[in-house]
Amino acid sequence: MDQARRDELQVVPLLKVERLSKSFGATQALIDASIDLFAGEVHILLGENGAGKSTLAKIVAGLITGDSGTISIDGAPVAINSTKDARQHGIAIVFQELSLAPDLSIVDNLFLGAESHPLPYNLLRRRDEIELSRSILGQLELEVDPSRTVSELSIAEKQMLEIAKALLQQPRILIMDEPTSTLTEKEKGHLFRVIKKLQDNGVAILYVTHHLREVFQIGSRVSAMRDGGLKVTTEVTTDVTEAHLLEMLTGRELSNTVERQTHSSKETLLQIEDITTSEEECKNVSLFVRSGEVVGVYGVVGCGREQLGQLIVGLSRPTSGTMKIDGLEYAPGNPSSARSKGVGYLPMDRKERGILSERPIRENLNLSRLPGLAKLGVINDEQEKKDALDLLRELRVHYGSMDHPITSLSGGNQQKVLFGRAIAHKPRLLVMEDPTSGIDMGAKFDLYEILRDLAKNGLSFLLLSSDLAETLVLCDRVYTMYQGSLVKEFESPSLTDEEEVLSHVLGRGKDLSAFQQVTN
Repeated sequence: MDQARRDELQVVPLLKVERLSKSFGATQALIDASIDLFAGEVHILLGENGAGKSTLAKIVAGLITGDSGTISIDGAPVAINSTKDARQHGIAIVFQELSLAPDLSIVDNLFLGAESHPLPYNLLRRRDEIELSRSILGQLELEVDPSRTVSELSIAEKQMLEIAKALLQQPRILIMDEPTSTLTEKEKGHLFRVIKKLQDNGVAILYVTHHLREVFQIGSRVSAMRDGGLKVTTEVTTDVTEAHLLEMLTGRELSNTVERQTHSSKETLLQIEDITTSEEECKNVSLFVRSGEVVGVYGVVGCGREQLGQLIVGLSRPTSGTMKIDGLEYAPGNPSSARSKGVGYLPMDRKERGILSERPIRENLNLSRLPGLAKLGVINDEQEKKDALDLLRELRVHYGSMDHPITSLSGGNQQKVLFGRAIAHKPRLLVMEDPTSGIDMGAKFDLYEILRDLAKNGLSFLLLSSDLAETLVLCDRVYTMYQGSLVKEFESPSLTDEEEVLSHVLGRGKDLSAFQQVTN
């Protein structure tokens, strides 16, 4: 239903936020932000890192309170001062950062704080909880045993579990903050089908994303947020293009292409031949990476790409096969050994495997090059701060003070700091897992430019990504992977290869119906 029709019928928004403001010390996160949300629509919220999207979402969900402004449900003002208040008004939120208890089971996580019998000293209705868990996981087409421990799940399965927790509340208003940041195309298809069912049942969805294509896949309306305020809102129609969205989002024109180089005459840096692992997550894998080349390995979660990355950076060892750097045998026993050979690593899960949450931004940034900043075991503070300042400027990180904890940054800016740490010790090859996860479109293109400049100067990249469009646009070559084996190599790939790549990673050869099943 478009806005004109809503006005004609005088439909009252299910959720209405008016002139919401919020500051954190000297930082003004929200300035008179207003947005409305109607039953049965997916309202997409776009915005660069630091634009205020997460602050707006957290206020509506009751995690923090605004300084001024009003929130109305069904036309009546409400006070939301806690997550309990939000739940009572039918509001649920799915966070980009995981909030699971890793040592508890799936069913325990789903019902944590919402147990089937809330009174003390009463037995839980365990059978009912397990059956309800199976039902909610089935909606997301997540085939896992509810008794499994969360730590055993893949990062994508954990993200789907976060979504299941929110759905369990049967919300009227669902806020989703970057829910697909760690999902492959197949899992996105599952989620989008669930979203369509929620729409049909009248649930209003506020959907925060950096992926412009998702606007066209599921969006009813789209709003752009900049500098703490909502700048423009429009219906998602055939007249809306990616270029239009980029201009809405950033206030400037951006190109969605990157310049590729010719690498055929360059020397091979990394050579992998017939690598196999003990559990056969990788089976007879052979590939190579030239100097200054960006190579991608794309496949669904569990295809073996994660294990391949772990082998290269020394987190695991193969049972057979060989790896070579510059033609010499390469068999790292740990990441430190890999680093000594010029191989760096940027892991996917920045919260659990990346940031030191209580340490300052500059310490997180300089962690990989502390030996070079020390003399007789004493850090040169002046040099450390100067180097950090230069790199933060180069990466275009938005921050208040480099001495603030890294958690004071938005998720995308945290990711930029981790990228800076990975390149700070000047590796020759950088293995990256979803390096732009949680980064807004403007910053993403900035990072593409930085990556390309580094490649021109000889740095090689191996990209293990769940973002298919990014993989095809950014990489010089792409390998598709299915059930532990490489399927095909694509030279100079483009978005026109998307359907064939997706059919490969779903195990359907060149059956392009696989693409339609996922995207419809």
